[in-house]
Amino acid sequence: MRITQGMMSSSMMRGLQANYSRMNKYQEQALTERRINRPSDDAVGIASALRYRGELGMTEQFEQNVEDADSWMKFSDTMMSEAVKILHTVSEKAVQGTTESINPEARKILGKEIDELYKQLVAIGNSQFKGKYIFNGQMTDQKPFSDDPANTPFTLDDGKMRYQIGAGIYADVNSLGKDVFGTYQDPADPTKTTNVFKALDNLKNALNSDTTAGIEKGITEIQTNMDRIIYAQADVGARQNRLSFTASRLEDLNLNYVDLQSKVEDINVPTTITELKTAEGIYQLSLDTMARIIRPSLMDFLR
Repeated sequence: MRITQGMMSSSMMRGLQANYSRMNKYQEQALTERRINRPSDDAVGIASALRYRGELGMTEQFEQNVEDADSWMKFSDTMMSEAVKILHTVSEKAVQGTTESINPEARKILGKEIDELYKQLVAIGNSQFKGKYIFNGQMTDQKPFSDDPANTPFTLDDGKMRYQIGAGIYADVNSLGKDVFGTYQDPADPTKTTNVFKALDNLKNALNSDTTAGIEKGITEIQTNMDRIIYAQADVGARQNRLSFTASRLEDLNLNYVDLQSKVEDINVPTTITELKTAEGIYQLSLDTMARIIRPSLMDFLR
């Protein structure tokens, strides 16, 4: 078969184009620092990369949920600590009220002080975190307590606020108002219920009426309610510990997925630079060779 000038030119052009494409591929990889820039670069690799990206996105969302849940719990714990401090102060004032040397007027002054502490406790019960009431279950848009919950009936929602912190794993972030502030069975009368607000109100009334027996009963009720809040705090602490372990595990997973994704998508910089320099050299050599072989000038033809 006779090899024509046109056939030689076409063959060299195909070779030149192939060398250019190879050089361009390494230039793009060096520029983006990624081995896979489009699905055609590696069909199997892109499937793995997309899977790792999906897993990484989910893990990052779980990490954010853990952070949000922990913030909610920390705020709840702080509010309960404030409530315990108030009850400690109330208990101290109640003990002062049982002193035999104290007169009725002094007890009334203590009653007024406890009334102010009562208002502070109600404010804690109506605490909001990021615009949401933290002690009313899932009804976070509704104020759980009135200004005088000791004498006004209230109904608290007992729904759990749950954040997803893993595949099929959820964490309860809220503490129920009924567990922190009441309502629970009255030890003195099992047919009735009571709560921390009633305990403070009863104590205030006992001080105002100068009733020592009522004051002593109030001290016991305050201690009972303080224990309930401390127990609720311990529950928050246990849930925070679980979140801490989960956060550590998610961080490890995140690093693992980043590493796997990098192995699939990213380049080895020294290797890619070497390949690029080699491809550039081959392409330049192809140009020089083609220029020497194909000289479409009249003088070369006549020669």
